[in-house]
Amino acid sequence: MRAVRFALAVLLAFLGYELIRWAVVRTIRDRLQRRARRFAQRHGVRVDLFKFGGKLLVREELLNDLVVQRAMLAAAQSGEPAEEVRRRVEAYIDEIVPAFSLAAYYEVGMKLARAAIGAAYRPVVTRALRDLPRDATAVFLINHRSNFDYVVVGWALARQVAISYAVGEWARVFPLDALFKAFGGFFVRRGFPDALYHTVLRRYLQLITRQGVTQGIFPEGGLTRDGALRSPKVGLLDALLQLSAEPGFDRDLLFVPVGINYDRVLEDEALLAEKRGREHPPGAAEKLRGALRLLWIVPSRIAVNLLRAALGRLHRSGYVALAFGEPVSFRRMAAARGWDLSRCTEEERRAIAKEVARDLMGRIARSIPATPVPLVARALLELRQTSRSRLAERVRDLRNELEALGVPTALGEEFESQRQGRAQLLEDEDRNRDLARLEADVLSLEEAEEIVRIGIERLSRRGVVAWSGAAVRVGAHPHAVELLEYYARSLAVLDAAPAEQPLPAASAL
Repeated sequence: MRAVRFALAVLLAFLGYELIRWAVVRTIRDRLQRRARRFAQRHGVRVDLFKFGGKLLVREELLNDLVVQRAMLAAAQSGEPAEEVRRRVEAYIDEIVPAFSLAAYYEVGMKLARAAIGAAYRPVVTRALRDLPRDATAVFLINHRSNFDYVVVGWALARQVAISYAVGEWARVFPLDALFKAFGGFFVRRGFPDALYHTVLRRYLQLITRQGVTQGIFPEGGLTRDGALRSPKVGLLDALLQLSAEPGFDRDLLFVPVGINYDRVLEDEALLAEKRGREHPPGAAEKLRGALRLLWIVPSRIAVNLLRAALGRLHRSGYVALAFGEPVSFRRMAAARGWDLSRCTEEERRAIAKEVARDLMGRIARSIPATPVPLVARALLELRQTSRSRLAERVRDLRNELEALGVPTALGEEFESQRQGRAQLLEDEDRNRDLARLEADVLSLEEAEEIVRIGIERLSRRGVVAWSGAAVRVGAHPHAVELLEYYARSLAVLDAAPAEQPLPAASAL
């Protein structure tokens, strides 16, 4: 009898614990959801309602999709059991489709993003995003320099739109998979040989595009290993163009080029080591190791920087800068160039996708901001060994060339006095024109000298640059030249400028 009472007491205690846990978890979840919704409403954040439909709704939509069903039938007719085909499709859907949570996005994701960015970098948005029409589907196309890109772009857009990313296989591991799915990310297997998988992925992408879900895509398909922009992959872009030709699709596609640049990419030496090691791109296991390394670097950097901040010796890895280019209306682009995708063959449509990709990659290149380290790296590679004053003059000239191409430069709080000086020049309409030009030149040189100071400081800490007195030269780091070339290539738009000018017919809104 005593044993029965004890067992009953244990059972009641367990039930009580579960009820209390359920109530606490539900209360916390509801509170976070309310706070996230208030944030979105207060800032007018564009949150696509389709994200709240849940995975079950998307699963049913895809399983009942005629294109997916025809692909399943073709697979079954090739000899595979129909039940196995369906299980495979359901597994693909479960893998691809996210479980978006507004609370996870804003109350967890964005707070983590702010903490991580603040610990590692000094963020600068050099060109803000303009307002986008609600009746169009926005697709952000971003250059891919670091696994940190996801965090930076999400942070930059936090007060305007909740973005869904196409995420690579490296993130399909606990806890990254749960986090990215809660943040609205959908997984993409690059180069996966199963045609059925690509049908499911394509129809999912088209489904969320039809519903107006804002997306972020890295058209290079992976991280740059040498610092230069890679040739674009057009599979996801081709899927969007295919949708634009379908009957009943009445949304415009707005392609927004996004450029991102760093004074230090946390994985730079690992990426260069992969490039040195062999010609072929790394496999999924290597990508995973790189992602896990980043997961270690960021929290360790947060801990170290907290200690440094307490001691008054906080050092970050310089700037991370981001710029949004002019949105490109595909509807206007197609009309200007005489494209009618509804009458195109698959081969013709893919050729158009490649042309669009080339145009957009040129726009991305002109959106990549110049930060101090890439500017100093490019100037020093040209001059090799020089004085700081000559280096500053070359940096000033590079900035002028970039400005003529519409490329922004990241200037933080150190440049506040020059900003005020320029503002005064603009306000003083009575000032002598020649004198105003001279003062503007002086301000430009002062900015260049400050850029050189920041760049040398960052690079000399790693032994990439050495300086004594007024002389600056390549440092003793075993891969100093390679690292300088890696950062200098982010400004490769200077080399490709004449060929990369956009066609007027493709201009956006």
